[in-house]
Amino acid sequence: MNALPPFSESLGIIDLGSNSARLLVAHYTPGSVFKVTDELSRRVRLSEGMAASQLLTPAAIERALATLRVFASFCKANGVRRVIPVATAAVRDARNQAEFLQRTQRETGLRLRVLTGEQEAYFSSLGAINSIGIQQGLVLDVGGGSAELGKVRAGAFQRGTVKPLGALSLTERFCHTDPISDTDYAALFKYIADTLAPIAWLRLRNGQQFVGLGGSVRTLARIDRETRSYPFHLVHQYELKLGRLEKLIDKLRGLSYKERARQIAGLRNDREDIILAGAMVVAAALRQAGAESLTVCGQGLREGLLYSQFLRTRRPPVLRNLREFSILNLARNYSSNQAHADHVARLSLALFDQLSAEHALGARERECLWAAAQLHDIGTSIDYHNHHKHAAYIILNAALPGYTHTEQVTIAALCMLHRRGRAELEAFAPIALLSTSELSNARQMGALLRLAEYLDRSRSAAVKKVQIRIADGRAQLLATPAAVGGATVEISETQRATDLFEQEFGMPLSVSIA
Repeated sequence: MNALPPFSESLGIIDLGSNSARLLVAHYTPGSVFKVTDELSRRVRLSEGMAASQLLTPAAIERALATLRVFASFCKANGVRRVIPVATAAVRDARNQAEFLQRTQRETGLRLRVLTGEQEAYFSSLGAINSIGIQQGLVLDVGGGSAELGKVRAGAFQRGTVKPLGALSLTERFCHTDPISDTDYAALFKYIADTLAPIAWLRLRNGQQFVGLGGSVRTLARIDRETRSYPFHLVHQYELKLGRLEKLIDKLRGLSYKERARQIAGLRNDREDIILAGAMVVAAALRQAGAESLTVCGQGLREGLLYSQFLRTRRPPVLRNLREFSILNLARNYSSNQAHADHVARLSLALFDQLSAEHALGARERECLWAAAQLHDIGTSIDYHNHHKHAAYIILNAALPGYTHTEQVTIAALCMLHRRGRAELEAFAPIALLSTSELSNARQMGALLRLAEYLDRSRSAAVKKVQIRIADGRAQLLATPAAVGGATVEISETQRATDLFEQEFGMPLSVSIA
């Protein structure tokens, strides 16, 4: 089994939020490769009871300190070399902030950094930029105590603001009955709209993107996914439409907390009370922005802090090519044979380009073929046997930053096809996400990937060049060896792997030395 790549640094990031506290542990080599290796989460409800007094309550403080002790002990036990602990809205707004910070350092050894609202918006936006690839648009992070908004321009954070629109704080302030009364609902609706109204730049222009993140947004995506029976389980890159969100809000407002927990699939039992307020903030922001939907981001503040360290030599700390890095980072995490993957990529793309008159595939499909070539063997980290299935499983369970769900399923399908035929692919449940034409495209690309894989069967770059000719309804593949007589294995193996090409391109294929 392949080992993890060597990492030069380890980092723990603690995010003490108003509703939840979370720890992210990552190992990385700056600018090269990183891996999130663990996470812990606790519901602390730190802002609970703050609405009237603006004081952290004794009970909330004890919950927070108990959690921070666990997080600090976890980092120490796992040899995490550096810990960055930050606090957000609840601590930022608390009148007893100084006492809490002093006690935290005394009892846990952690020196909390209290982020300003703009800093919180910046790090949240940084997480979105480096995992969604947003170039122009808006980022909304709905937390427990506040909501942060960021504006992204030319792939970099431009400006941000914070508003007192946290799901927990709004619930405490406006939801006095269970379920919420019409009077309280109207007051909450008006307050959210009035609070967002002064943000003049909260407006999308043509071609711009609206990205949402945070616990409330992810929960709304899970609920919507369950409602639609969406055939893919990840929420990162999920599209949440305003029209469906407004229907969910209408349903939620008529249900008690217990009824929500029982009747709303995808709703965790620690959010049944605060989800309505969170949903209303998201919907109001979309309406003001003139957006019909948002793209859900599974990363956020913690990952933004991680990127600020991982890319610390860059200004701003933004990946230059998110889609390329996403694939190569996953390959490195599974110790892929990089030389073999690169050679298979070159061969498969050469076939793709030379056959352009025989297919209707474009630049995005070409990039998916390259990605699959880079990842096709990562399943060997589990076992060689069925490694095409293992690779597909890894790809489908990794949030591939920068790639849509359709592209992610396509890449996994290509990896399935690099060793086996159409029968296994037809039993591959996630392909339900692909349209008929997208599935046909995937099979054609899979045929090219399979040929390229067998053209480097000995993993020695024995074939340095490939040429494919079409004449009289027949295809001829000519392989140029790197050395005389040096491609015996490749020719023999490729001659046995022509069936998928012949099925998908509708012509016989011969393979020989050039």
